[in-house]
Amino acid sequence: MSRSPTDITELYAPQFEQFGLELRSKGPTFTGEVANDRANGRAWIMPISPTCLVMEHFITPTHDMHLTEYTPEPYACVSEISGSTLACMPDAGITPANLKPLRGPWPNSAMCSFIQDNCGEEQSPLFAGQLYHSRSVLFLPGFFNELESRYPTEFARLFEAFAEPWHEEAASAICRTLRRLSEERARAVGGQVYMQGIVETMVAELACSHAACEQARQAAGTRASTDIAKEVAATVERALDAGKRMGVDELADRLYTSRSKLCAAFKAETGESIGAYVRRRRTERACDLLAGSSLPVGQIAERLGYPQQAAFAQAFKQEMGLSPTAWRAAKP
Repeated sequence: MSRSPTDITELYAPQFEQFGLELRSKGPTFTGEVANDRANGRAWIMPISPTCLVMEHFITPTHDMHLTEYTPEPYACVSEISGSTLACMPDAGITPANLKPLRGPWPNSAMCSFIQDNCGEEQSPLFAGQLYHSRSVLFLPGFFNELESRYPTEFARLFEAFAEPWHEEAASAICRTLRRLSEERARAVGGQVYMQGIVETMVAELACSHAACEQARQAAGTRASTDIAKEVAATVERALDAGKRMGVDELADRLYTSRSKLCAAFKAETGESIGAYVRRRRTERACDLLAGSSLPVGQIAERLGYPQQAAFAQAFKQEMGLSPTAWRAAKP
């Protein structure tokens, strides 16, 4: 006997009920608030289709507790989450992929993707006073099955890709999408169409990136792929020589290829994203100049194409753990 399709509300309603949070319809969105002896917070949900929804919650437990989560069938998810939410994922049987720290209003915010395929019941410990925030897009497998039936081969294996590494192109697309999801916009005029549009755009970007990565993997080691990676590296080095920063879009234009194919080919050949390569080479050049010259830090920043000394100092510290001045002083 075939299993009846999952009601997508099963992915969130039982958890919210444990806090005493009841969602009520406000047009196409469902919202709710809670302030009791269990938790304080609020949540909003917008179903995009029977197999996809957008959800955001802010929950602060008033005492330590265990949250019981039940997963009726596997689902894929992309999320912007607080540090507390990230910390409880392993207990819920979730292994986040594509973990990317973010600057945001929530403590230790990060972006990640994952597939929750531990069907059944899991318990996660939650701690009093900590903010459990998540802004997420959830997909049941049927979402991608429908796309694949409408557009054969274009969305093959995309569900599985949520548990696999993406290159920076895809991760950036996800970050941009998540930051555009808000309760205010969902409830405004045209909110349903708007939310559906940006979710579908995100999925299309992921499909394009996934296909480019697969093509690059198959082409890795060929002369054309190797030549692309060499030309990217050479162009970046020439830009650094001239005190300029070469962006991915400009690189793609110069090499007469698409951004996604360029990023995928470089990563397949070198194991490093273009963005990471540029950051590493700028940092290495900065170290050479700091250690081997008496140039002021401001002049080094200018020589490496940074618009301001403060921007250089921040980027250098993020890579090396010390400010340029402190790093120079610590060198023997």
